[in-house]
Amino acid sequence: MRLLVDGFNMALRKGTGIASYGRSFLQAAHDLGHRTELLLGESLTDVPTPTARKIIDYLMSPLGHRPRSISRDDLSIGLQALSPAVDAYWNKARLFRAARGAFRRTGLFTPVRMPGVDVAHWTYPLPLFVPGARNIYTIHDIVPIKFPAMSSGSEDYLRTCHAITKRADHILTVSEASRTDLIEHFALDPGRISNSYQALSAWHGIATEENETIDRLLSRWQLTDRGYFLFFGAIEPKKNVARLLEAFVTSGSEAPLVLVSGGGWDNATERAMLERLTVAGAHPRIILIDYLPRSELAHIIRHARATIFPSLYEGFGLPALESMAMGTPVITSDRGALPEIVGDAALLIDPLSVGSISDAIRRINNDAVLRDSLKYKGVRRAQLFSMDAYRVRIGKLFERWS
Repeated sequence: MRLLVDGFNMALRKGTGIASYGRSFLQAAHDLGHRTELLLGESLTDVPTPTARKIIDYLMSPLGHRPRSISRDDLSIGLQALSPAVDAYWNKARLFRAARGAFRRTGLFTPVRMPGVDVAHWTYPLPLFVPGARNIYTIHDIVPIKFPAMSSGSEDYLRTCHAITKRADHILTVSEASRTDLIEHFALDPGRISNSYQALSAWHGIATEENETIDRLLSRWQLTDRGYFLFFGAIEPKKNVARLLEAFVTSGSEAPLVLVSGGGWDNATERAMLERLTVAGAHPRIILIDYLPRSELAHIIRHARATIFPSLYEGFGLPALESMAMGTPVITSDRGALPEIVGDAALLIDPLSVGSISDAIRRINNDAVLRDSLKYKGVRRAQLFSMDAYRVRIGKLFERWS
């Protein structure tokens, strides 16, 4: 089967959990013997695009675009690292931007004219389709719809998802919680939507035990092995960072809290709190680190006392799973898909309660037996989301689509 997958998220310099999802899907499909092709929307030269060209692309979108075949050598080093499981690359500069703009204006999906494609998998709600192919769309969650105040672009997201539910050949999602949300909100036929879960990507395996590397990395921020709490991810409303900071301060923990975050939005309150708490003499036990390469982040996760992920709502919750896989205890929310993902292998908290988060921090600090129990339970739980298990789930879907 010839399979086309979009590179919308995978091409981002600071990739998200959706980028990991796309890479895992490509790998699974490739391992199952299918031909995998990646569709990009990149400007591959440093020459600025004329405004007239951008306008033409935008106006032509409802009529369709024809991507051109490119070689791996045409890609930047960063893009070459997208996935080793790609048999062919295609590109149409500004494709995703033009398609989304055209959909906002016309309500029409942009045709991507690629004859011979059997299945086009859009790993994010995008107003695109391949004529003649089976078009599969992944909607990871409806957080922007259920909680518009916690999300940017919620109106566009709702409109796009609604259109997808009307025209998709099939819809994928990543948890039973999200599947239930989608069925109920859009009155979907349950047979039209499948939960594939998300695979634990292999990148956690790069955190090999090289003592010199670990010591050098931890000493950069004066950290010690298992001597700090960790939050990693974007600082945005649903991540609940303001309550986390307040809870950590009130917990009285002597072990520092490390936040690794390369971005976010609508976070003025959190940024102000961090500026106050990370200055010398205020509360030096809180450390803010910018976005880290995956190899370094893997070490930081593996050597934390616990990961704290108090999100208000998640469609999956990859940071919790990645932490469990590395043997790091997890404190996480009892909302959304998180209880479904972590099972009994994490300490659940009420994300709306500062006291609940603070109590969990103290429990982890004071109970070595609990830490060890969560460590071993987490490693076992993470195996349910291994690439082998994911490959089986995806293989069953391919059998239906063949």
